[in-house]
Amino acid sequence: MMKRNAFVAGLLSFFVPGLGQIYVRKSKRGAAILIATIVVGNLNAIWLSAFAVSTTVPAAFITHMLPRLLHDIFAVYGIIFWIWQTVDACLLARKG
Repeated sequence: MMKRNAFVAGLLSFFVPGLGQIYVRKSKRGAAILIATIVVGNLNAIWLSAFAVSTTVPAAFITHMLPRLLHDIFAVYGIIFWIWQTVDACLLARKG
């Protein structure tokens, strides 16, 4: 089996999560990462937009601050996941 370029794997995963894993022939892992990114990203967008109206009027914590707080928490975990999967693609490529 031919060793893949770690830089290319990382770059692919940086722009399209999971694509670097697919490039290094870990198709199931790459597909799982891609699907998870799409599902969680869409859920986060839906969550925030569902409560966007509540940000225009003063309201209780549950209707005003909680949705924004949860969105921010999801975003932080999303960034951590994005970095992890990019590094994972690089490491998989180095292993060969």
